[in-house]
Amino acid sequence: MSETVHRWSTSTKRTVVLIILVLLALVIYRFRAVISPLVIALLLAFILNPIVDFLTDHLHLPRGLTTTLVFLVLILAGLGVMVAPVTAVPSIQRAVRSVQIDVNRIIADIGAFFEQPVEILGYPLDLSDVYEELSAMLTRFVGSVAQGTLDIAFGIASGAFWLIFILMAAFYMVKDADRIIEQLDDLAPPGYRDDIVRLRQQITEAWNAFLRGQLLLGLALAVITTVACLAVGLPYAGVLGLLAGVMEFVPSIGPFIAAIPAVLLALFQGSSFLLLSNFWFAVLVAGLYIVIQQIEGNLLLPRILGRSLNLHPLLVLVGIIVGGSLAGILGMLLAAPVLATLRIMSYYVFCRLYDRDPFAEPEEEVMPPKPRLLKRAGEAALDLLQEKIEQKTEQDVESSGSTGAGGG
Repeated sequence: MSETVHRWSTSTKRTVVLIILVLLALVIYRFRAVISPLVIALLLAFILNPIVDFLTDHLHLPRGLTTTLVFLVLILAGLGVMVAPVTAVPSIQRAVRSVQIDVNRIIADIGAFFEQPVEILGYPLDLSDVYEELSAMLTRFVGSVAQGTLDIAFGIASGAFWLIFILMAAFYMVKDADRIIEQLDDLAPPGYRDDIVRLRQQITEAWNAFLRGQLLLGLALAVITTVACLAVGLPYAGVLGLLAGVMEFVPSIGPFIAAIPAVLLALFQGSSFLLLSNFWFAVLVAGLYIVIQQIEGNLLLPRILGRSLNLHPLLVLVGIIVGGSLAGILGMLLAAPVLATLRIMSYYVFCRLYDRDPFAEPEEEVMPPKPRLLKRAGEAALDLLQEKIEQKTEQDVESSGSTGAGGG
């Protein structure tokens, strides 16, 4: 004898959902330090999953073995990353201190310039107050940047645990990707599984367009910037190229951030072989970065990224600011794909509220192809020939008719 299934009332369901949400918020707040490493692990798994799929299909190896081979290479590289910062910390510290000394010397030179009497249209202008404010601001800025750089260096050197955690989490995400996706799809409410699957596919396409496209675009920008800086004799060309490649992940303002150190280096150090003053060399470097960005925006971006995230630049800029305030540099990097995800989900909710199909393909009006020049000329000649034949036929009929009438 089967027992009657007791169903929860609506109020009970709401209470349980509310309790679950509160507990989930408390867990996220309590273990918020783990969120950033988990997000990095998810991004790493998202990037490496197609590689594992490709090797599994073409090498006909078990997915677990293929994942192990791929991550073995990453672990060896990770061990190198863990060892290298430890040995590099002293040199980084010396370099940062040296940069501080150079900047302080530059500030002193600027002070000597401002201490000179300046006259505009016969009126003396005292710039000493401006110099004091500028000097204090630059000193505080350089000190904070230097301390932050050293903190990052020591943090990387002591971050072996988080590196291993990220690699292990990404390994299991890639290894069990199919099973995880199937289990998430099964969590959909009855009747909404197809919607969840198609939403997941659209979101995955948006992140694919951003992540893998940005990786290729950043690599291309790093190479182009390095070659361009070497061509004009700008110091630290490799570092500037790497910075340009990384800043390509930050839409809208990333290229401007990457150009600032290059222009400052050109202004204060000049070129290693071009016979230009530092000022005009800085102008040349600024123009060079503008040209590189034009090449990136008009040539590389459409070809490499392929799909557009279909986001307005102002919306992306606001998202970068909000993401930076909420999650630092990671929030700035992921602002664009997160906004694209929110746009997809908002469009789905909007369509459901108005009883529309959120997955309907837009109807494209197919225009008949215009005939080519030779084809149009052939058709015109054919029409003219047909008209001549008809006229000749009519003339023959008329002449035969008149002949017949005369004979009668």
